[in-house]
Amino acid sequence: MDKSSDVAAMLNNNVDINVIKNSGIKERFSYEKLVKSLILVEVPFFESDRVIAEVVSQIYDGITTKEMKKIVYETLEDIDSEIANKYLANAQLKVRTSRDTIEPFDMSKIANTLIEETGASQETAFEIASDVWKELKKLNVDYLTAPIIREMVNAKLLEYGFEDLRKQYTRLGIPVYNITSLIENGDRSNANMIHNPESIHKYVADEALKQYALLKILPSHLADAHMSGDIHIHDLEFFAGRPLNCMQHDIRTFIKYGLKVDGTGDHTSVAGAPSHMETLMNHTGEVMLAAQQNMSGGQGMSLWNVFVAPFATGRSYDEIKQCIQMLVYNLNMAYAARGSQVPFTSMALEFGVPKFLEDVTAYGPKGEVVGTYGDFEDETRLIQKAFTETLLAGDQEGKPHLFPNTIYTLRKETLKGDYDEDLRLVHELSAKYGSSYFVNMLPDYRNEMANYMGCRTCLQDTWTGDWDEDCLRTGNLAYVTLNFPRIGYQSKDEDQVFEYLDEYMDLAVETLMMRRQQGLNCFENYGILPFLNQKVEDDTYYRIRNSTLSFGFVGLNEMLLALFGAGIDDPDANKFGVKCLEYINQRAEALKEETGLRWSVLQTPAESTAYRFATLDKEKFGDKVIVQGDGNANYYTNSSHVPVDTGVSLIDKIKIEEQYHSLTPGGHIFHAFMGESYADPDSLMSLTNKIARNSDIGFWAYSSAMSFCLKCKTLMKGLNNVCPSCGEKDDVEWYDRITGYVQQVGRAKSSSGGWNPGKRQELLDRKRWEQ
Repeated sequence: MDKSSDVAAMLNNNVDINVIKNSGIKERFSYEKLVKSLILVEVPFFESDRVIAEVVSQIYDGITTKEMKKIVYETLEDIDSEIANKYLANAQLKVRTSRDTIEPFDMSKIANTLIEETGASQETAFEIASDVWKELKKLNVDYLTAPIIREMVNAKLLEYGFEDLRKQYTRLGIPVYNITSLIENGDRSNANMIHNPESIHKYVADEALKQYALLKILPSHLADAHMSGDIHIHDLEFFAGRPLNCMQHDIRTFIKYGLKVDGTGDHTSVAGAPSHMETLMNHTGEVMLAAQQNMSGGQGMSLWNVFVAPFATGRSYDEIKQCIQMLVYNLNMAYAARGSQVPFTSMALEFGVPKFLEDVTAYGPKGEVVGTYGDFEDETRLIQKAFTETLLAGDQEGKPHLFPNTIYTLRKETLKGDYDEDLRLVHELSAKYGSSYFVNMLPDYRNEMANYMGCRTCLQDTWTGDWDEDCLRTGNLAYVTLNFPRIGYQSKDEDQVFEYLDEYMDLAVETLMMRRQQGLNCFENYGILPFLNQKVEDDTYYRIRNSTLSFGFVGLNEMLLALFGAGIDDPDANKFGVKCLEYINQRAEALKEETGLRWSVLQTPAESTAYRFATLDKEKFGDKVIVQGDGNANYYTNSSHVPVDTGVSLIDKIKIEEQYHSLTPGGHIFHAFMGESYADPDSLMSLTNKIARNSDIGFWAYSSAMSFCLKCKTLMKGLNNVCPSCGEKDDVEWYDRITGYVQQVGRAKSSSGGWNPGKRQELLDRKRWEQ
């Protein structure tokens, strides 16, 4: 037996040797991984044994990656300094890149970027790159950042007298080249943003603030965990200054006390308590727009039509509808949110006054008490009807109103027959645009309230048991997403899955606690969130103490495939998926006891995360990776969903996914992707009744793919490349639900548009349900 075989035998008998990565996560020492790293730098076979033997002689349980690589490098130095340098560049010296990844140092990348960004000759570019590498070898560091390398290159350019090249290569928050690309091509990380001067400003600022969070706020192991793809820290660009995510408003506050959109009234006009419904409609939109200046996520309003109902007293239906039209158009035309977006808004409507509100004091014009909300059942119903009819009509050109995300609350009394006419109208809206959502209050895990914000984040009255305290004037503070498929690739058995879950959750907890502290700093100390921090009686408007800190996840299906060779649609594999979610919920409950804070679990919306994780894992794990999609447009299945191209029936899909809605109290959604034929409202209404009465699905939507011809203004069902009315081929716009909201995909004949490549491929993969 040769030396390498002896070493392998030694390690096989010592199963407790763990290596601690830079992210803090432990992994089993891998003899094969060490051999592979030596092969990559072309260490002669007989010398590899010497290196391995030296590592084994010094290795111990808990050794760090840094220590082990140092042993390898020093041993190689004694053998061949050229190979040692090659190992240093490939295995030890890592670069934190501007695309949030950690990669081995590669001298050729310096040369290539010089050629691409400045037009330097190949000879000059490689001469500069070689000199920079000589300087880097002298540094006793494990990590470099792209900005540091860029500045070293700039220094060399100056040394060589290439001032013109240096101007092209210098960094202004982000490279000149990237800013040029943004100006010319835009960015597709957020489908709710269009390409314009404000979005360019936003992306440039985002990049600087993202790097600030990674370099200044977060410790290196958390930054490493994010950039390497173990976890995803959402909204890094807002970590420093807008660390609070999404929110549920209480319109009663502004009915009683008026409106200060800057939170103080020192810099804007101050409005008193509204006297008329028209004024209240304006205030509703201004509240959501003002809050988006202080927050990173969506703005929601629950029970809105109930609280507004006293203002509709004595008004004709046409007048009520005119007021609603004013609000809907204002919400869709206020291009003044972050990066020139319309405010990301959600509106939860009731079909009637819920029983728990019937005896609650009602406030009307000028903030005066006008009885109880039970007195305004008729007005509540008329407002809901007017809202639905306004959405059903679409805009002047026949396109759907994309905001607010309109959520219809189903309660036991809703399904008894008294509201059938209203329900059918809502299902006409679902059949036409697929834009309405349904929240199911019938399952056993529900109490009186559950309100949803943005794509799916949710608050329920199970924190203190008070529907007001738990669900209004607070929200989801932040969430961190765990890369489930990666856990599947790395785990040898089920026990190790839970070890990785613990370590990934540890990273998430540390991140979320830092995010909360930064939120408190911004909220209480820095004075930069004045709208949220404005005083309401003896409290602040935003109740930060009741906000949730949430664990998200992506790719449960792919993790199960990696572990068992069967996905979420396999009953046995699915049982393990449920077990994993139960485990995360147990951790959330333990954290509530330990910290006194509100911890939760949610299905991550993953508009970009599912694509990012799949891309990073393909680079890291190669053929071992299990992804959805085709070619370069790969993605993971969102959260605990069934893959979008599944062959299972809609009923079976419900039975699989309903198991996870009670386990994701911080937010979830079920998608019924509709076929290209026009849906029958009565059939949809029957399906809604069955889902609400017979399943644990908590939140769902009937999602329709649509096309709109910009030339002749024709709306079509399905994803059409050519307008059947006028034959137009280039200006046909696609629409569908991207994660939790309906948005433009982009032009049919173009790969550009609002959706990233992974989401665009997912759109094409979606299996549609035909009635």
